[in-house]
Amino acid sequence: MVVIGLTGGIASGKSTAAMVLQGLGAAILNADEIGHELLQHDAEARREVVTAFGREILAPDEDIDRGKLADIVFADPQALARLNRIMHPKMFLIAKDRIEELRRQGVEVVVLEVPLLIEANWTGLVDKIWVTSAPEAAVIRRLCQDVGLTEEQARARIRSQMPIAEKAEYADVVIDTDRDRAETESEIVKLWHQLIKDKAGHCSGPGLKEKIKEILSQREKKPLPDKGLTRAAVLIPLYQKEGEYYILLTKRTERVEVHKGQLSFPGGTWDENDADLRATALRESFEEIGLRAQDIEILGELDDAPTITSNFAVTPFVAVIPHPYQFKISQREVEELVEVPLSALLDRNNFSEELLQRRGQTIVSYNYRYKNHVIWGATGRIIKGFLDLIFG
Repeated sequence: MVVIGLTGGIASGKSTAAMVLQGLGAAILNADEIGHELLQHDAEARREVVTAFGREILAPDEDIDRGKLADIVFADPQALARLNRIMHPKMFLIAKDRIEELRRQGVEVVVLEVPLLIEANWTGLVDKIWVTSAPEAAVIRRLCQDVGLTEEQARARIRSQMPIAEKAEYADVVIDTDRDRAETESEIVKLWHQLIKDKAGHCSGPGLKEKIKEILSQREKKPLPDKGLTRAAVLIPLYQKEGEYYILLTKRTERVEVHKGQLSFPGGTWDENDADLRATALRESFEEIGLRAQDIEILGELDDAPTITSNFAVTPFVAVIPHPYQFKISQREVEELVEVPLSALLDRNNFSEELLQRRGQTIVSYNYRYKNHVIWGATGRIIKGFLDLIFG
């Protein structure tokens, strides 16, 4: 997932940019709306603000009148700083939690719209900073015509914020909104497509298959020592979808003998009728998901991976398969197929390490989160080995 921090001065076009990005598929989080929710529904925040600024900021219905509060804080830098000290830490935690929830849902792009993104030091929440910019004269005109402020009020609000030239120094992208709206929207659309292209970049394109094949062919496989482990093999199926490579996993049913309900690769135990472990991976892939051998291009092998509790030595074979494909799922073995983009697995925010105790020894579990799934165990170790090898 990519998080864009969208910021800029007051009336610089942030809302317009957010609206265009939402129409393109981004999820929008608005800091002003989060602050408004806090003042309405968080008793502690409301009490602190009323204590700091007096009951004169209350409307007849006892809600905080944001207009009265704005008149106070934008006329006095110390008052504004006091309000920010109360509100920003609470707003930050809410924004962080909502970003994590969107990440768990598998959202690809989130836009966090924050006027004081840089001043409040929220930059750690975002991957990219986009700044909207307009000349002061245009901003004053918008505030007077569209918001109904006086010129004095408009200038006071502009003075309360970091100059746009300073914000631009932090920016990955600066969007000039002092032009025809259609031109501004067109630029934002171009920036969006470039973002998506860059995001998929190293996980897409015909060159990735050849890169994987070359890397696997030039390395020496590290087999596990023979300690009575049962030999098994799995297939790591890769395919291109909408310009990006995906990896295919299976969620095991509760009826299988081992690793019930876990995410795994299609595969299983070596059989004496199998010519080799490659044949095992191909046979099991056909039996579990109906993937025919003639439709599979094996790119190479990874190092063998042990399963700690079930005593298997698993040989992974990396392969490319067609897309779309008419799979035939074994109802006894596979509950569902799970498609995971490589970009999600490469996103460090979806990855964690955990120390576990198994049979008297401490092991490291490599965990990957995608939507409502968690990939761990031998599958997590195989994926980490693959990603480290191919993408460093």
